[in-house]
Amino acid sequence: MKTSLASLVAALAVASASNAALVYGGGTETGNRFNAGANAIAYMNCFTAVSAGQNQLALESAIVGIRRIASAGALLDVGINIYAAEMTFDGTNFGRGANTLIYSSASLGGGAASVTQLVSTGALSGVTLNLETASNAGFGGWWMGVEFTGANAASTANGWRVVNAPTTGASVNGFGAFNLNNSNAFQAFFAFGTPPGSSPSRLMVDVNGSLVPAPGAIALLGVAGLVSRRRR
Repeated sequence: MKTSLASLVAALAVASASNAALVYGGGTETGNRFNAGANAIAYMNCFTAVSAGQNQLALESAIVGIRRIASAGALLDVGINIYAAEMTFDGTNFGRGANTLIYSSASLGGGAASVTQLVSTGALSGVTLNLETASNAGFGGWWMGVEFTGANAASTANGWRVVNAPTTGASVNGFGAFNLNNSNAFQAFFAFGTPPGSSPSRLMVDVNGSLVPAPGAIALLGVAGLVSRRRR
């Protein structure tokens, strides 16, 4: 069950900089999945290390992991939309800014066995996000969103795979949601477990991109954590 996440310091995972295009991802799978329901979008908070002056991210591609459970020897088909959204921060609460649809498919296809299906946006161009750099020094943040579509959108046979902390980038151990239970509102942090966040609550996504302006070099950051604040 989802519970709102109170303000806390979350575990951090940061990778050393290189010329690799991966700016966020690498979390290992857990045994759980999450489906926000029909007409709702779940959002994973993503942070990457930035140097002075790096306040934008040019997206190159993204992959989300969708856990699909077979019943009676068949997968239940579903559609998917993938979004990239800017993150806002007013000094207390995180929010969602410009929201861009970067991938859409009416069908994830069939199959006979349960699988974590990797859904790729393919190469992207012209998608540049303003990063949120005020909340956590040395990091820039944004959101990646997944919406299930079609007649089976609300079925928990398909869900966004829950993972552990990323090996590249950083995140708060929680996720956001828009229009959950037809609320027509964005809520920044939900988490699993009692107390909230005591269980893995990140969602599986790998993001490739380049920081703007391009880095000369980014040092390995020895930072203890990211600070989350609940948005009601």
